[in-house]
Parts: sequence; C-alpha cells; structure tokens
Amino acid sequence: MNQVEKQILENIFDALDRLFDRECKVIDVSVLLYASEKALADSEIVPLVSYVAELEKLVRRGESEDIQREHALEITNELRVTLNEMLPI
Repeated sequence: MNQVEKQILENIFDALDRLFDRECKVIDVSVLLYASEKALADSEIVPLVSYVAELEKLVRRGESEDIQREHALEITNELRVTLNEMLPI
C-alpha cells in the first residue's frame, strides 16, 4: 500500500468514526466512499463497490437520519473492522 492509498483508507476510517459519533451524516460517508472507490479503482486493497452501492440505496430511501445512521453502521461494520486491522494506530 502506498502513501496515497493509506491516506484514502485513513480518511474512510475517520469518516466511519465521525458517523458513529454523530459528527457527520450518512450522505457524507456515502460521497466519500464513492470518491475513494474511484480513486482506488486501480487498486485491490479494499473493495468498496458494494459499500458504495448499499449506502447510495440507503440514502435514496429517504429515511430519517437516525435510521439511516443505524443501517449505515451495520452496512459498513465489516469495512471498519478491515480498516482497523490494516491501518497502523
């Protein structure tokens, strides 16, 4: 993993933490994951396509922020665990 890839993954991890702490919205995380997936398109470090698709569907359903947040945390839990194992503290 190069430095740029590492920084992108750290940004994703930070966004997931902010979502958990209610410091950002699901749409913010969704947009960041979309951009990150495009930036990492040539990399096979972490597949983000399914997370992007699931969060996009979730946002488009138009549920309340609290419900969206709960579902988004469930959807991204595996990603969070993977990033936690990959990234140094």
